[in-house]
Amino acid sequence: MFQSTPHGGPHSGPHSGPHSLGPSSVIVGGRKSDVPPIPQEPEAHRKWLMEELERTRARLLQADRLATLGTIAAGVGHELNNVAAVLTHTATFIRMRAQAGKPPEPDDLVALDRGVAHLTEHARNLLHLGTPSQDRQEVLDVVAVISDVLSMLHVSGRTKRVSIMTHAPPAPVRVAMSRTKLEQIFVNLVTNAADAVSEQPPEGRLIRIEVSENRETGRAVCLVEDAGMGMSPEILARVFETYFTTKPSGKGTGLGLSVVKSLLEAVGGYIEIESELGKGTAVRFDLPLCT
Repeated sequence: MFQSTPHGGPHSGPHSGPHSLGPSSVIVGGRKSDVPPIPQEPEAHRKWLMEELERTRARLLQADRLATLGTIAAGVGHELNNVAAVLTHTATFIRMRAQAGKPPEPDDLVALDRGVAHLTEHARNLLHLGTPSQDRQEVLDVVAVISDVLSMLHVSGRTKRVSIMTHAPPAPVRVAMSRTKLEQIFVNLVTNAADAVSEQPPEGRLIRIEVSENRETGRAVCLVEDAGMGMSPEILARVFETYFTTKPSGKGTGLGLSVVKSLLEAVGGYIEIESELGKGTAVRFDLPLCT
């Protein structure tokens, strides 16, 4: 246990008073530690600001990812328990037949294969979303990534009460980007859309997702549109502000759209949102096509 020494005690000296610390000194664990001062030279100061901005941005991205992962993992965990129960039940039947000297039923083997495939898919999706080491840039098919995200959100329960219509060209729409970050974009946008329609009657819980490519501009174009209540101009003007949210306490971090905008801009993308009270919300964004 740490014990403090009163001023003027046996360990105090001429430089031990509170005014002896310089502007860049702090006390850490009872020891003085020097923190590098902020550079004053204009170019060095600008460089320091850019580095600090990047560090802050990285922390926000990770905070949003962890919050999203926690929400999804809770739902996926429930689904995995269901799959595990099916596997246990099927294994019991196979064991009983083996003890009786009989081969397993073909349907039981199919059920085992499907259960293992589901477990593998859900584990892979969670790893993609939650592992920063997967952030390397690669060539991705936007349509395939959307399919994986929708599967994960459905399994987690986030979109089970929502009708989602997708429209995309038959050929791949390829972009160069980190898979985890592209998934993070769609998880945020689709989750927001699902929340927006959650209070609508069943026939109004609609989300439309469209993907297209514009060869003239060299852009992949994406749309996520919901049939929710929409937003007022005052709220719409603030949607990209960090930590701004209209959701109840504990239901949102206020990071989602801010993070989405940051992720898109980092790879040369652009995002815009149209919304009107009573008429829903449409989020459009584009990314450079991978040629």
